[in-house]
Amino acid sequence: MNEAMTEKAFRDRLQALCPLVDQGRLMLGAARHAFNRHSRAELEEMARLREEFTLDLDPFFLEVEAGLKKGGEADNLYLTKLQAVLSHLELMIDNIGRLADPIRQKSSQGAIFADKAFFHVNDLFSQQMGLLRALVDIFKTDDASLKAYVLNEGQSLKESCFQDAAEHSARILDSPGHPESWSLYLHLLDLFREIFAQLLNIVKSLD
Repeated sequence: MNEAMTEKAFRDRLQALCPLVDQGRLMLGAARHAFNRHSRAELEEMARLREEFTLDLDPFFLEVEAGLKKGGEADNLYLTKLQAVLSHLELMIDNIGRLADPIRQKSSQGAIFADKAFFHVNDLFSQQMGLLRALVDIFKTDDASLKAYVLNEGQSLKESCFQDAAEHSARILDSPGHPESWSLYLHLLDLFREIFAQLLNIVKSLD
């Protein structure tokens, strides 16, 4: 980039990031199948998508770093916005990838989740996948009402993870299901809370 990044160039980069957001959604889909079916193949697919995401994201970071090193561009508004979006997107996908660990343990330990916990985890998968579809639309349209919706829903879901974790911890001895599932459920809630947090940070970085 020989000149400071324009708003149009910034919007073009966001649209170019849409396939990477879709990779995150595909990772969530694979994670949900692995959670429900104890599928090793789906965990391997998660890892493949994670590696593909990293390779696809690197050129965006290199472009931003090169631009910020040039004289007069260190305080460029759109470069710094794009850098923030990339950083939060990377962290969000990293946490999606980390879902594989408790899911793998669930399978290897034969842990049985209580019905409430099982359905809650599946709902979190569905909600997060829906919000990623909305994020793609935000990158394409910069729709203010859609951004407000994602911020509201994301914050609500983030808080619900915290509240459910606190409630589950308080009632852990009375919870049905295998003891092995209790800590795995809390681990999943922690990761989902981080995923929602990074999604919120991405949307906030756009303004």
